[in-house]
Amino acid sequence: MNKKSSHAKKSESDYFGILRDIRESKDLGEIAELFMTIIGICGLKMDEVSALNYYIIERTLKAKHNDQFLRERMGIDINDLGIDGILQIQRALVNIYVGKLKK
Repeated sequence: MNKKSSHAKKSESDYFGILRDIRESKDLGEIAELFMTIIGICGLKMDEVSALNYYIIERTLKAKHNDQFLRERMGIDINDLGIDGILQIQRALVNIYVGKLKK
């Protein structure tokens, strides 16, 4: 029983090590692959992945510091936006990110 418990702890430790390494590198390719692995394990369909992506961007935009940034610097109240408004902000952020990559 100790071997099994020890093995589980090692695997968990290894998993957290991988997550720590990905966090430190901020390699979006590695992060995307991790998400794709989770999506595959869960067997999510396209509509479910789309809903999950929307949920993530909505939560990110509504985080206190991002909400404050959008409100103070751009005059946008994220709580007044519907799906289309939130997706427009996401589109703008992706365009900004891609523009940075091209430089």
